[in-house]
Amino acid sequence: MTNVKSLIRQDGRRQVITGGLLLAGGLFFLLSILAWQFESFPLSLLYGSVFTFSGFALLKTGLRDIEKAKQTENDFTEDLTVETVEKLPARMYMGHSTKNVFQATLYDMDGKEYAYIKEKPSFLHKLTFLAYYGFILSADYQMYNQHGDSVYRIEKKGGFSWRGYIQLPNGHYVAYTKDSKDKTTGKSLFRYVEKDYCRWSAEGDPQIGHYKVKDHEGNIWAVIKQNAIPIEAAERFERISGYLIEWKRRDEIPQSLLAFLFLLQSRHNL
Repeated sequence: MTNVKSLIRQDGRRQVITGGLLLAGGLFFLLSILAWQFESFPLSLLYGSVFTFSGFALLKTGLRDIEKAKQTENDFTEDLTVETVEKLPARMYMGHSTKNVFQATLYDMDGKEYAYIKEKPSFLHKLTFLAYYGFILSADYQMYNQHGDSVYRIEKKGGFSWRGYIQLPNGHYVAYTKDSKDKTTGKSLFRYVEKDYCRWSAEGDPQIGHYKVKDHEGNIWAVIKQNAIPIEAAERFERISGYLIEWKRRDEIPQSLLAFLFLLQSRHNL
């Protein structure tokens, strides 16, 4: 059985290594200002600052996760969340606007909100996002239902590879994500795993950006289309980065499925 402590320890080490490499790259660009011509000064300053900020942030969160792993004793527990969304529209959109990159929302075509995740970023995190490198950082979100009640806590670990965790409001871990790639077909596969049981999966071609979301029995619940703007609400969603959701099953949608979709969205739109 997969152990929470070992997974978080792996994430911490990966983030420390990635952060160290980015920090070294940032220092290289900043020091190169002394040797290169004046024309290269703005570019070196930009990349040097971005790499340094990103590296320092990843190094910090990586060390935090290594320490957190030492203190984590509880393993994955059963998700007893029974709340579902009674019925959803056939076509919806999930994403974040350029004005608020720290919140993602599930909308219907009229702009009504059905659920959202929200992050409270640090000042350093905001600086890195402004430089468009925020997708490599770790992030902690709270997920809320359409009534504004907290349902889950979502952790996205940073670095160039990816893992996410789902926690109940009481802090107990109930699921994590795994990703892989089929070398033959080139398709990407993302899994939502509860203990050693894959409850949800999303498989598709990353070049096209279309993914089929299935349950453990292979039933298709939705098809998501990256950066596809719905023609019936083009003006409303043209400035929102995310993806179109076409539901194949619309009744009694589990909150865990919405959490999985939000985690995929937080991964910089797949």
